[in-house]
Amino acid sequence: MCIGVWLLTGGTAHQLTLVARNPTLWDKYDFWPVWELLGYGAVIVIHLGIVLAVGLFGGKARRRRTELAREAHRAARELHRQAHEAKDARRQQRRQTADQMGQRRAQGQRAGRADPKPTGPERKWVTVMFTDIANSTGLTEDLGDDEWSRVLSAHRELVRNLFVGHGGEVVGTQGDGCLGRFPTPAEAVLCAVEVQKELAQTRLDTNFPMQVRIGIHAGEAVQDDGDLIGRVVNVAARVTAETKPGEILVTEPVADYLGGQLRFEDRGLKELRGLTQPRHLLAVRWDEDAGVTPPDPPAPGSTSGSAGGSPPGAPPTAPAAAAPPGTPQPPSAPPS
Repeated sequence: MCIGVWLLTGGTAHQLTLVARNPTLWDKYDFWPVWELLGYGAVIVIHLGIVLAVGLFGGKARRRRTELAREAHRAARELHRQAHEAKDARRQQRRQTADQMGQRRAQGQRAGRADPKPTGPERKWVTVMFTDIANSTGLTEDLGDDEWSRVLSAHRELVRNLFVGHGGEVVGTQGDGCLGRFPTPAEAVLCAVEVQKELAQTRLDTNFPMQVRIGIHAGEAVQDDGDLIGRVVNVAARVTAETKPGEILVTEPVADYLGGQLRFEDRGLKELRGLTQPRHLLAVRWDEDAGVTPPDPPAPGSTSGSAGGSPPGAPPTAPAAAAPPGTPQPPSAPPS
């Protein structure tokens, strides 16, 4: 169309033939349609580049997403299997302690005592743990909502069973993370170690790149209708934000109560967002050569395995009982 307009506005067929043979003559004969030809040529080249890029790299990306979805499906099955194993272990432990619990109830009934039922908010000394899946946004983008939902459900089931198996409970879930409370730091940290080991085994078995960051802090909190309120929750969340994928970070009060059960790597004082003073953080060595020593089971009269933990205002007694021989006793009151 442009060439036809050029011919009608002064161009000749002879000039068109000369320009076709030697395009450098376009300026001599004022062959202005050359600009349109160059523009369409550039568009065709760009379009060809896009087609080649999609054909070469798009197929590779689709194959990668397909492989990742396959590994995610295997990871979900593996996580469910680990969760059921944790549940079976917890049931076996319950059967082993059922007789002791029955004897304690019978003794309490004969003595005319009844467990006091809390009314209203209670202030208790607890250990709070946050778990957070690293790079969950990228995994969701690669897998899609349906596949990621299956993986997340299996992960939460595993975490919930491990929490309960170590005397804790899930207080809430936020996005892809979990908030748990434990009566003692020993139970919380050893639970975190087991979570990391289970996920490491899942990565080894399925090649699915899911890692979890865990932060732990201990202090006083107000429990109201199953919910936890207090600075201890905020500090634990900020500690988790400083954690690297696959790492467990604890504050100094938690590390003090562990004694010689675990090895730690000093991370120094950290300025945590929203907090007025820095906190001393330590990373827990949870790999095979870290020398993890599980705590001794609580005595029949201990309250460390109960949901309520230690009485308000009193330090927990389980860490002292769990520490190996020769470990110094914990301080009389837990630091906040």
